[in-house]
Amino acid sequence: MNIQFAPTDLPLSRRLQTASVLQWVFSFLGLAPSCIVLFFVLMFTRFWLVSVLYSCWWFIDWETPSKGGNRVHFLSNLRVWDYMRDYFPVKLVKTVDLDPRQNYILGFHPHGILVAGAFTNFCTYATGFRKLFPGLDSFLLMLPLWFRAPFFRDYIMMAGLIPSDKESASYLLRRQGGGNAVVIAVGGAPEALDARPGAFTILLANKKGFIKLAMEHGPPGFDPCLS
Repeated sequence: MNIQFAPTDLPLSRRLQTASVLQWVFSFLGLAPSCIVLFFVLMFTRFWLVSVLYSCWWFIDWETPSKGGNRVHFLSNLRVWDYMRDYFPVKLVKTVDLDPRQNYILGFHPHGILVAGAFTNFCTYATGFRKLFPGLDSFLLMLPLWFRAPFFRDYIMMAGLIPSDKESASYLLRRQGGGNAVVIAVGGAPEALDARPGAFTILLANKKGFIKLAMEHGPPGFDPCLS
């Protein structure tokens, strides 16, 4: 195997872009296990009260992920996401206006390995979602398993992620006044196995829950997007 290392004279901006992507990869692959380990380790130290108090908070806050989460706009607007956008780069192209008085289902493809495009476009403001679609808040659906990890669940909710189940999506789609965009990977996580450069393989067999949601909640229904 021939490993090629990055040249030492890379500009600082490129190094910051690489660092931003590395922290994001760690957040998805390593942060949840680290938070779980931290939760139990604290139980056997003099800081045990932290885990006990968090357990109480966890019990009180158990239903929050399925009720729109707890998004913090400051987190979505951090400079680190601009560096991540420029690394790939990622660009959001608007092709149609969306009425902020309505609720929407945005079905995106491809899922990819770590959902880089959808995360950058819909969980951060780096590509200008709020400017292109004023009055709309986007919520990216994620496997419910991740919302069972202590501490980590709060972090992903602050980024605008909610569980990928009917209850969570329906809560936002039923909300009066509109202004919510529920973002769904139409092929689900299994699509990651078919992620290849230049390939667009959509898995729809047994993946029609988003169609039922669109029919149940009526117009404007479902809007496809590439991300």
